[in-house]
Amino acid sequence: MTARQDLTREILAALSKVDGLRPSTPSTVSAASWVPWDWDSLAVEIGEDLVRVQVVATKLPLPALLGKANAVIRPVLARTELATARLEIVVTDVDRTAFKRDSRHRSDA
Repeated sequence: MTARQDLTREILAALSKVDGLRPSTPSTVSAASWVPWDWDSLAVEIGEDLVRVQVVATKLPLPALLGKANAVIRPVLARTELATARLEIVVTDVDRTAFKRDSRHRSDA
């Protein structure tokens, strides 16, 4: 395993701590079991001075979720040569579950 692969896994592990965000992957089948590939790793791009993490929001509000993601990913980068790299967290989609309202807030009540 390479240093970039290790860093990608650490970033994904940090992201998993944020309830309401998940890696944006090209497959709708979680970890597509029929192909031995870590699909989630496709959501992380690591460059010389930029780290981009593509996510899908499953909850709202977005600013709070993105702040939490930054707070858990930035310390991972701080331990590497990418400590000063720009971190971009890109929301590629908002899952429809993010728009489901709590039953206490029904409009027909």
